[in-house]
Amino acid sequence: MRRDNPDDDLTPIRNILAGLDLPEMPKPDAPRSTFTKRDGRRVDGVLRIRAQREDADQQVGYLAKPFLLLGLPFKPVRGTSHYKRTNGDEVLEIIASPEHGLPFGEDILVLIWVSTLAVLNMKDGKIPRVIEFRRAADMLKAFDLPLDGPTYRRMQERFLRVFYATFFYGSKNGNGRAKLYKVSFFDEIDLWFTRDLQTGTLPGSDFVNNRIKLSEAFAADLEKHHPPIDLEAVKTWANAPGQLYFYMWLVFRCYAARSASKIPLMGASGIKEQCGVQGYSGKYGPHNFRRKIEHWLDGVKVAWPDCPATLESGPQGDYLKIERSRTAIRERGL
Repeated sequence: MRRDNPDDDLTPIRNILAGLDLPEMPKPDAPRSTFTKRDGRRVDGVLRIRAQREDADQQVGYLAKPFLLLGLPFKPVRGTSHYKRTNGDEVLEIIASPEHGLPFGEDILVLIWVSTLAVLNMKDGKIPRVIEFRRAADMLKAFDLPLDGPTYRRMQERFLRVFYATFFYGSKNGNGRAKLYKVSFFDEIDLWFTRDLQTGTLPGSDFVNNRIKLSEAFAADLEKHHPPIDLEAVKTWANAPGQLYFYMWLVFRCYAARSASKIPLMGASGIKEQCGVQGYSGKYGPHNFRRKIEHWLDGVKVAWPDCPATLESGPQGDYLKIERSRTAIRERGL
């Protein structure tokens, strides 16, 4: 990492830890086992996000725009095959397979992986309908996931939840007119597990030429909109989907902002609704939700110190003030 004065932007470790999704640090006389290896990896990940940005050496991936505006549910949704999100005029609905359930949480890795491969293989501005990759391990390595049987099986389940789900997204205007798209993202999958869904073995070198055929609508949407995302942030917060989504959402909002704007925390157009956060009702709901946003914003600012977002209060309640910025993504060569 290059700095004119290395001491100018050193951040105390307590500030770094305060911005991460970590358990409370133990008292001196308490067992120290509450700070886990996972927590340590997350600290390392946040420091890598900062270092790679400062060195203009980020690993950049891509994600279809609807999932930056309207993300998947953070946790499994039980007892229903239907999920609906709104963000102002934007709408997302998912109808899932009763057998496989609704996509959620880390299932976003499937969409990031496929979107990134598709954009990197664009030719003359066209997204290829067929995406191929050699080994299942390539995907797990891309997100620093363990190369073991349980991880492969979880990835199988994620692909199947996305494959069997139907997505409806688009926008509605004030006159009641709507422009909506009905999309099954993949028309066909021929992957390492589709020949034997019950396999418990790890794919070997013979599992090659994995093939995904994108739906025409998904490919067309990616051609028009493929916002960049920081893959190191995805790796760091993959198992903290709320923090990850808030980071990607805020980076995108700052990137797309034309001027300073104020986004209320609560209400029909507020952050709670935009980010699809469940709960936080009742007398203390707004107060507790503000604390959640403070926590997530701390995480963002540790990883992106120049983030132009501040949490403020006004006569109408708490709001997040954001300004235009494109400093979150500094890919090599840009």
